[in-house]
Amino acid sequence: MSAYIQNKLAKGEKLQFFVTGASGYIGLVVTEFAIAQGFSVRGLSRSEAGDEKLKALGATPVRGDLTTLDVLAREGAAADAIIHLAWNHDWSADLNKIIDVDIAAVNAICASIKGTGKPLVVASGCAGSQPNPDGSETDENTPLRENFFGTRRVDSERNGVHKEGIHGIAIRLSPYVYGRGGKGFLFMLIVQAIKLNESLYIDDGSRHTSVLHVEDAARLFIAAVLKGKAGEVFNGVGQTDISLKDMAEAIGKVVGVPVRSATYEEASEKWSPFLAMFNYLDVRGSNKKARELLGWKPEGVDYITDIISGSYVPVAAYLKAQEH
Repeated sequence: MSAYIQNKLAKGEKLQFFVTGASGYIGLVVTEFAIAQGFSVRGLSRSEAGDEKLKALGATPVRGDLTTLDVLAREGAAADAIIHLAWNHDWSADLNKIIDVDIAAVNAICASIKGTGKPLVVASGCAGSQPNPDGSETDENTPLRENFFGTRRVDSERNGVHKEGIHGIAIRLSPYVYGRGGKGFLFMLIVQAIKLNESLYIDDGSRHTSVLHVEDAARLFIAAVLKGKAGEVFNGVGQTDISLKDMAEAIGKVVGVPVRSATYEEASEKWSPFLAMFNYLDVRGSNKKARELLGWKPEGVDYITDIISGSYVPVAAYLKAQEH
């Protein structure tokens, strides 16, 4: 825990969070849970629709985005803790430009809180870690993949975590954050299965991926604010035993389409080069550090169960009705 947060809590003062990406999938749950724990939240929002979502949770919307650096600096300076979730999810865009915008946004926040001890928790991803040759779980010190988009995102992560005078912490999220029928890469694969009338996995589908329930993600970000030490990085992972074939079969079952293997080239053509690359990664990030140092543990419903008989059943039904 930062000395700043410790002092505020010791005085019985209410913490105010500033959350970027607050009206997004993970951000809304972070906002909901933070308010439920007695904190106040000011959330960055790009639209009136986003404003209304935040107001419904009891948060105060702040109009702006990652390019409104004056807004980011002002809100960072006024907050007791900052959770940075905003990210440009246009995977067809130039990643380097996306990261440049992110770095500028984080720099603006950091400049406003330097030397204060206020925690800044930034979202990153654990897909950038090289898989262990023996198939075991990786940790936060595992070397990064070479020439990989996720490696550059870790560069962005380090910009906030290791900046001098900043109490920075990073959460490396699983490739597949799920739950509450939310959007993300699972949602994209469900859309593709409906569109193609088949659910695909690449080669034998034996590679594994990491997944995390959105509610567990929210609890982890808040735990990092309250307990995280400066400079720490944590894998945000719930399960690492999900094979890509298991996922494809679950999607096929909820959508009601056949499941089959495809070559990497075919998947690139039918999905997109980016989605094929992403769905071919072997990612097994250990959550041991987050459990031990933050006292956090994942509690969300099992990934496959949530697809087959949980929150993605109505999602699949709705998408099928829209397609037909």
